[in-house]
Amino acid sequence: MTEKHQYPPAVLVHAESCPDVATLRRRGVTLIPMITPAIARTYPNGRMHNCFHFTLQNRGVVETVQYPPHPYEESTVVYDDATMPLCAVCMGTHGVLDRLILPPGVRS
Repeated sequence: MTEKHQYPPAVLVHAESCPDVATLRRRGVTLIPMITPAIARTYPNGRMHNCFHFTLQNRGVVETVQYPPHPYEESTVVYDDATMPLCAVCMGTHGVLDRLILPPGVRS
């Protein structure tokens, strides 16, 4: 049986030629160029930008997305090794932190 684990929020994967990549670099956003098989292994819940497709490109550029604060919203996406269905907003599992009762503003 596969051990269950948490998934971090999803990254966004771009093609190297995507115009957004140049814009993000000008803004100082850290982007990680990787070969597609490594992206799939490292970021199994990664989202594809409209410029990229895992079966059509052999390389991509990984953008770490800063999602706005949001509550967990259950999606229909369920991975066998995830502790719970992925969040519809960020495609992560949110982990234990979201189950804690914290004072207002702490998660912002």
